[in-house]
Amino acid sequence: MTTQRDPRPPHPAPDAEPAADAVPAPEDVPEEEAPLDPRAIARASLQAGRNASLWWSSAGVAVSAALSVLWSPRLGPVALALVLLAGAVLRAVSPPPGPVAFSPRARWIDLVTLTGFAVVLLGLTWIVPAWGPYPTFP
Repeated sequence: MTTQRDPRPPHPAPDAEPAADAVPAPEDVPEEEAPLDPRAIARASLQAGRNASLWWSSAGVAVSAALSVLWSPRLGPVALALVLLAGAVLRAVSPPPGPVAFSPRARWIDLVTLTGFAVVLLGLTWIVPAWGPYPTFP
């Protein structure tokens, strides 16, 4: 009867140094492809509350919701579309990396997305009828 050997390598001693990576990361790796550091991500998320663009975009959404409820259901989407257009302009003219609230992807993707959403929102506001005794505008 033959016995099989365990193919797994032996466990390292508890006081042994951790082994270095077999393949070191090359110096010419672009920043977008570099491995993410979870500590840096946690620090950035804690500092996000200090970023003005997040507060301004949140305030724009809150104001547009308040305008929809308090003034006119058509005025709220127009205000939200203006916030989106302002974000697109800000993203277009600001130097990299840009405002955090409006720059999660490549610049051209952000501009197309923000402008497209604003145009669609304005178009829907224009063609969808507003019900109720609200003031209207053309």
